[in-house]
Amino acid sequence: QAFVVPSKFTLEKLRIHGFPKEHLVHIPSFFNFEFISKELKITYEPFALYIGRIESEKGLLTLVKAFENTTFHLKIIGFSITGFDDELKDYLKDKNHHIEFLGKKGFDEIQVYLSKCSFTIVPSECYDNFPNSLLESFAFKKCAVTTNTGGLKELVIDNETGLLFEIKDIPDLKRKITYLFSNEAICQNLGENAFNKLNNEYSAGEHYKKLSNL
Repeated sequence: QAFVVPSKFTLEKLRIHGFPKEHLVHIPSFFNFEFISKELKITYEPFALYIGRIESEKGLLTLVKAFENTTFHLKIIGFSITGFDDELKDYLKDKNHHIEFLGKKGFDEIQVYLSKCSFTIVPSECYDNFPNSLLESFAFKKCAVTTNTGGLKELVIDNETGLLFEIKDIPDLKRKITYLFSNEAICQNLGENAFNKLNNEYSAGEHYKKLSNL
């Protein structure tokens, strides 16, 4: 009997709460490159991208406050089942910002934005296990800015595949996005590193091999 867990962080949480260590196996998720359109060209246009649920625990208020009163552009893809997106829009009303809510989209549409953005942001204020949105970001050679919590630190290595910021720390997040928007070459280099990490550690072949061995 085995419990297959995609992140070391979650595996350790399960162990602490009573799951037998000998039955816990760490096998990361993988990205299937067959889903990517061959027609898309990778570019780095001056906007950041958030993809995911629009809920308070995902750190969206921290995110929009970091972009407020800046010249930086942010596009948000996703939806809310609690109406939190409307709360964010109400908050931003009459404020100076360049934030666009694009709503819910399928991956065919999402990958177009992934191919064009400068980088992605995962500002979660809850524990994330091993979000596919980061693998998708890496697949398009885009680095990520994430909170330094949960399983995010396993994918985003600070100054290697992206940048980490202190949870709920708006000035810290603003510093990180300013740094990437101001240093396009570094941003692209981090994206290349992220792409290489995806190929080397989170490929379908590597996943199947580990699963088969188990």
